[in-house]
Amino acid sequence: MTLSRRISSKIILLILICLVSFIVTVRIYVDHHLKKCSDQNNTPHHTLTQPPNTSDQSILEQVMERGKLNCGVYGNLAGFSNVSQIDMTQDNIEEQKQENTSGFDIDICKAIAVAIFNDPKAVKYKYLDSEERLKSKEHLESKKYDVLSRNTTWTVSRDVSDNNIEFGPIVFYDGQGILVRKNSEVKSLNDLNGTTICVKAGTTNQENLDDEKENRQLTFQIKPFRSQKDINRRYKQGECQAVTADKSQLVGLLSSLNNPSEHTILPETLSKEPLAPAVIDSDQQWVEIVRWVVFTLIEAEELGINQNNLEEMKDSKDPKIRRFLGLEKQEKSIGSLLGLEKQEKSIGSLLGLEPDYAQRIIDKVGNYGEIYNRHFGPNTSTPIERGLNNLWNNGGLIYSPPFR
Repeated sequence: MTLSRRISSKIILLILICLVSFIVTVRIYVDHHLKKCSDQNNTPHHTLTQPPNTSDQSILEQVMERGKLNCGVYGNLAGFSNVSQIDMTQDNIEEQKQENTSGFDIDICKAIAVAIFNDPKAVKYKYLDSEERLKSKEHLESKKYDVLSRNTTWTVSRDVSDNNIEFGPIVFYDGQGILVRKNSEVKSLNDLNGTTICVKAGTTNQENLDDEKENRQLTFQIKPFRSQKDINRRYKQGECQAVTADKSQLVGLLSSLNNPSEHTILPETLSKEPLAPAVIDSDQQWVEIVRWVVFTLIEAEELGINQNNLEEMKDSKDPKIRRFLGLEKQEKSIGSLLGLEKQEKSIGSLLGLEPDYAQRIIDKVGNYGEIYNRHFGPNTSTPIERGLNNLWNNGGLIYSPPFR
């Protein structure tokens, strides 16, 4: 063997030794790092070490330390958020309000609380009017509430301005409508020239009505009011010839009238009103928790899992169902990319929640369809056909990304 060949062989051998050493070093580092992550994720949530300064805590840690979820809601909108059965002669008015608040938006709050505490009562409702709702940034940053679940329309100005608000998934596809008396023979907004239309102040409904008036060059008068009760009262008294709001709200108003059959909601839709919960955007884990709790409600309906068959579904052999319910872990591919052993985590642990969080939600609150039917079904005081709020595979727009 020539000298040059011996030198070449030594160089190749040296390169191979270096390469093997590098691979071994990387494997040792990755194994240590993944084990550390696994140990952290396997730590029970109730033993989390809480920093003394709440400004250093995540929102999840603060909620868990507090023992309750603070949820910003309305409290005076049939179907979505309504307070009932209050005995004003008693001293515990606030306690009664908390116990007797119900609705579609309220069940979203409960689902988040159940995901964390397995307790639908671990919620404190913060009642907000339209003007208070517009101070979302201030209230979220000051921790007045952790999540806003208050029939709020997702708009570009609310999303990308300096509000620092992150919207969750759309939970209700709505549209602005008009309520009139049947004997008025009004068929559309164009027929309301010379009349007075009442609208809630500080809402997208008022902005949309202004736009339509200017665009169509109409001559009706717009009367904004801060209180929905004022609007309802003035319409009943005939001071307003029409009321405009989201159609879901008008259904609630219609049901409260003495003779609902004498009134009608016009088929015309003035705007898109996608309603979604909102959180502060500075805590990505919290954004993801709220987002995927909503998606959990939707996915549960798509998979056919409900409160009645949950126990039966736990015995399913379908890997999608087992993974969704936390019965099988989700494979992590970080290690496999380096030819290492795969790390497995439940979907719940990826969010910082317990593996069975989806089971908890379905058991205590139900799936999206059950929540919808509970508050807008045909046997409720606010019956609203699902329409766009059907699942995507049933002609609607309600859709969840894959749980994998």
